[in-house]
Amino acid sequence: MAPLQARGSRVWRAVRRIRNLSSTVALGVSLVLGGVLAQSSLATAQQVGPGLDPGFFAATGYRISSPAVLDYFQHRGGVRTFGYPISNEFPLLGQRVQLFQRQMLSLGPDGRVSPGDILSADVLPITHIDGLSLPAADPDLLGSAPQPTDPDYATQALAFVNVYVTDDWNGLPVNFQSTFLNSVNCADAFGTDPCDPSLLPGYALELWGLPTSLPTSDPLNPDFVYQRFQRGIMHFSRATGLTQGLLVGDWLKRVMIGVDLSRDMAAEARDSRLFAQYAPSRPLALDRPTDLPDTSLAQAFHADTLMAAGQVPGEPTATATLPAGVAQTATSVAMTATAISGTQTAFQGQTALLTVTALALTATAAAAGVGLAQLGTPTATPVEVVSNIPVVNVGCLGDEQMWFIPRKPNIGVHVQISVTSQRHHDVRSMLLGGPVDPGPVVEHIGPLGFVWTWTVIPTVEAFYQWTFFADGLRPCITSGFNAFAPLGATPTATVTSQPTNTPGPTATPTATVVPAPTVTDVTPNSGLGCNTLLTIRGTNFGSPPTAFGTTVFLSNGGKTTTLQQFGTGSNTSLRVQTPSSSVTANSPSFIQVSNSGGDSSAVPVSFSSGCT
Repeated sequence: MAPLQARGSRVWRAVRRIRNLSSTVALGVSLVLGGVLAQSSLATAQQVGPGLDPGFFAATGYRISSPAVLDYFQHRGGVRTFGYPISNEFPLLGQRVQLFQRQMLSLGPDGRVSPGDILSADVLPITHIDGLSLPAADPDLLGSAPQPTDPDYATQALAFVNVYVTDDWNGLPVNFQSTFLNSVNCADAFGTDPCDPSLLPGYALELWGLPTSLPTSDPLNPDFVYQRFQRGIMHFSRATGLTQGLLVGDWLKRVMIGVDLSRDMAAEARDSRLFAQYAPSRPLALDRPTDLPDTSLAQAFHADTLMAAGQVPGEPTATATLPAGVAQTATSVAMTATAISGTQTAFQGQTALLTVTALALTATAAAAGVGLAQLGTPTATPVEVVSNIPVVNVGCLGDEQMWFIPRKPNIGVHVQISVTSQRHHDVRSMLLGGPVDPGPVVEHIGPLGFVWTWTVIPTVEAFYQWTFFADGLRPCITSGFNAFAPLGATPTATVTSQPTNTPGPTATPTATVVPAPTVTDVTPNSGLGCNTLLTIRGTNFGSPPTAFGTTVFLSNGGKTTTLQQFGTGSNTSLRVQTPSSSVTANSPSFIQVSNSGGDSSAVPVSFSSGCT
């Protein structure tokens, strides 16, 4: 490989600048890449109450069981950096690994933890998913990149990042370099101990790796700009102004299980030896074990929500140990502005759900084999599930999710509405409320928990909103889908506000009908204080929101306040600021969005500091 000087004066000048910053940078980066963790007080990524397990994440039902992985997770930004865990620890090609929404962490034989090159060609070879057109690895850029065997690699690598990862691209504030360098902050790495800022760029390099593409706009959506790295993909949205890492760990899990794969993703994913390997009824839960030696998926996707929640057989009631805020959604994550589906892999095959061994969710429950359950026309009597997992009759428990197959149905097409949960709700008490009668429910055990499915047939072009009630009274989750014109029909023109022909001196305008708003994510949602900027994501905020009277309310300690909005917002995103006074810390608090279409469900948030 040619010396770095020969790759261009820009990189060489950057190397010299970085060398002159501090002689400790290179040493710090080398230590980081060697896997040495700072020995300091933990900077935890989630609020943990007394008696709660800091390694358990009720939002997805998985636990970080390895002390070394948990320590690494907490010292590298926690949920903000990695997202939530979406698997248990399991052996993969001789290494102990655990999947997170944005990454895969590997635990070596020597006990060192390191991020995996999740986007390598033999792991996750994708450039298209869910309608996104992502940049491929650039051979020219890869050819000019420094190699780990190069002398002074750490300094050269940071210089390479300084040159090819930029904050401004084609006049857009993509903030890729700032996002890279701010991946880990002093509080993450050092907790309450003195901070050495010179080590932080090395931590960022460890997490992201080198850039493998230049900034690239999406050819199908110029609002999106991406940059690919060895271990992640950064995404900038012009509409929201946000720059975040895409959920590549979630994508890998979908590939491994082999369901919920969009057509544009499935073709490329088949080139991975991990594709559709999860076969729980086979030895080691592997479909093609010869492709994955020294690997077992038998325990990879068995969530332990019930055990952690204290729902052990023989106890009359469940022990309330779930952290506050879980009930807002099963994946209360900083979602990307792409509206990509978040955490748990859905049960969205074409016409079938792959059932699995009954989940080892209780302290004593033994896994029971389940066959392949075909989804057909629901019968009048719900299917009984043979399970020693107890039915829980305490209403919503926070991990309920709703899925639609197909996601964008046409009029006259059967739509399967599925609600999933790790908990065994009682089918006699649950209710699905919506614009049409959903009919009887069918219960299954799916790859990640219990599944309850209804089938409806949309008859008009409209937004169909559905609410799931676990006990018939309290709403657990609300979602919906748009029904489109029948296949082959001429598209219907979009209805816009226009005056009616009402006689008289002034025509009366007819307002566009907008469905009730829904809120999928509030970022941040914990540790809030006065004058905190919040980003609210969801649907049906209106375009623009002001035209539909969209207002954001905060309920704090029983007092409701209208929050000030910043920017114009969009149909799926709003930015607001918490009040500058009259905020009570550690008091029940909720965010709600309202407009002419109705009110969203109340989303819990928490304030760690208040003001008068």
